[in-house]
Amino acid sequence: MPGWIIAATIDPRPTAHVFGPSLRPVSDDVTTPASDQDPPQEETVENPPEALLIDWAGTITVPMRQMMSLAADELGFSKEDVAKAFGGLAEYMAGDNSIFHQAERGEIDDDVLRDFIEEKAPGAGRLFDPTGPSFFNAPDRPEMIELLQELRVADVTVVIATNNFASIQDLLARRYLDSGLVSAIVNSALVGERKPDAAFFEVCLDAFELEPAEALFVDDMSHNVEAAEALGIPSLLAGSDSADTIAAIRTAFGI
Repeated sequence: MPGWIIAATIDPRPTAHVFGPSLRPVSDDVTTPASDQDPPQEETVENPPEALLIDWAGTITVPMRQMMSLAADELGFSKEDVAKAFGGLAEYMAGDNSIFHQAERGEIDDDVLRDFIEEKAPGAGRLFDPTGPSFFNAPDRPEMIELLQELRVADVTVVIATNNFASIQDLLARRYLDSGLVSAIVNSALVGERKPDAAFFEVCLDAFELEPAEALFVDDMSHNVEAAEALGIPSLLAGSDSADTIAAIRTAFGI
């Protein structure tokens, strides 16, 4: 596996609590003695995906807006402070060659980005500092962590596929790799490509020797989902309420 992907082999896998698939119900039309009934049969999914490629911020974690709100509260910023900061930064965040996107492709150091943010919006650089109470330290959705645990037990390869900064890689590794929740992390800053560019998805597929149809991609940004689907990767758009997304993932993998 290429060195720019931080990966972990999960071995041994936990077996104390197996999250099993649902059981096929016995027909209501026929009543037979309990001793003559066939044992319950597990539902199977024909040709389930071999891997889950899942976004991080806003998908595994709480929604992006909540991430920023929590970080602002920790840093003592008012809503007005945050609105003013991002209002001043908005023009530098849009466009494929924006300084934020450059950092997410690893073209500039994260310190350069934070210095730029501080210059344009004094104090806001702390929102992007992984060593402090920044939005990078936002909590996970408990239900998504439970899902990742189920997928691990089911031997599904789970890959975090994230547009992110190089300086957050260690934080992600501690949270998800060290605990065995995911198999690998593909960070845009380390591969030099970012979503929704086709090259990012091709990196993910090639690294794990997957055909597009062999993966399921989940993201909270519609343009990323559309880009993956255009490449033939089955995809799900994650909403603010993760229940439907989790149900669809469980169904896809037959868990």
